[in-house]
Amino acid sequence: MSEETREVRGRLPKDLKIAFEIACARLELTQTAALEEAVRDWLRKKESSEKQRQQE
Repeated sequence: MSEETREVRGRLPKDLKIAFEIACARLELTQTAALEEAVRDWLRKKESSEKQRQQE
């Protein structure tokens, strides 16, 4: 059974977009997989910093 997905859209500076495309190609990784990893990492980072703020 496949996981339900949704589309996410956004705009990036041209140079960042090109660097992302090149990195994905070099790593033989789909842009979808790379974006999912980046979003998960971002969420972990934000959750961690929120927990630190709550402990202060």
